[in-house]
Amino acid sequence: MKHLIFTNKTVSVTPLRIAMHVPPVNWKGDRVGHIGEYDTFFWILEGECYVNIDSQYYVARPGQMVYLPQGKMRSYSHASETISMYEMAFSATVDGENLMEALNLTDSDFVVDILPREEVTVLFEHSSRVEMHKDPVYDLGWCANLINIIRLYAEAHQKQNEPAAKRFAPVLNYMSEHLSSPVNVATLAELVHMQPTYFTHRFKDTYGIPPMAYLGKLRLHKAMELLNLTNHSVEEIAGLVGIPDSAYFARFFKKHCGVTPSEYRRVFRQE
Repeated sequence: MKHLIFTNKTVSVTPLRIAMHVPPVNWKGDRVGHIGEYDTFFWILEGECYVNIDSQYYVARPGQMVYLPQGKMRSYSHASETISMYEMAFSATVDGENLMEALNLTDSDFVVDILPREEVTVLFEHSSRVEMHKDPVYDLGWCANLINIIRLYAEAHQKQNEPAAKRFAPVLNYMSEHLSSPVNVATLAELVHMQPTYFTHRFKDTYGIPPMAYLGKLRLHKAMELLNLTNHSVEEIAGLVGIPDSAYFARFFKKHCGVTPSEYRRVFRQE
């Protein structure tokens, strides 16, 4: 990905439409295919879908974002019996040039894994609500959401195309799928056929923090989501994110967020 300096450049983003496809409505996609008129994102929530972009084939899964560039042949259909996903069409330019092209995102690798998934889901969800209001102030929020979605996609694309990051993909998948279970370095190292000490060193070189600290951040984000969106007790949430000692969980949460889990929930709900 090229390094761009946007100072004194004109960046323009235009959200065009957003739809959420959920059962019982069956998303049929487009098996025949067409040339894309606009840039489009798919954000997969549940199920799987087939995607073909200029003869590059993918099976997109939950937690993956699909980018369909304008001007390219695209076809897609559901690969599982049902699928839940967001679809957003948009236009984005920098000094008149397509922003996605300026970021080198229009040639290959159109499906990326993004963590934490909850952050992306919230951006799409809020954009969907915005679209219903048809109000300039709400449109401003949608534009801000779109910029963040593009940023998250670009960052994930860059990381996914780094050789070291590709090597650690099974580790990240395992972490996200086992947030409520005990996880140790030896198990993670085995996934990529490394000795634990060497694995920890390489992981830190790639992501800037040790693997267990990375796992802690994933657990923290999941705890924040559960505090915001559920009525589970703090003790229950501690167990759901793999920290069954609720007292330690409260200290861990306050260390990183500045408030206790109960205070975080109270403030969030007041807002």
